[in-house]
Amino acid sequence: MRNKEIRNAMLRSNVKQWEVAEHLGISEFTICRWLRSELPSEKKESLLQAISEVKNRKESEYEK
Repeated sequence: MRNKEIRNAMLRSNVKQWEVAEHLGISEFTICRWLRSELPSEKKESLLQAISEVKNRKESEYEK
């Protein structure tokens, strides 16, 4: 499976593709297309960062 690290990060963080896309200001379909082929490390890092930021935002909203 391509981009397994990103897919696993979303599963572990309970973050959906549409949430990451919304955070990045792109469409969910764009992320789907990106994940079809192995991403360059720069793009992987930006997606992993976005996943982390969405996860942290969701956790802080839950605590309120």
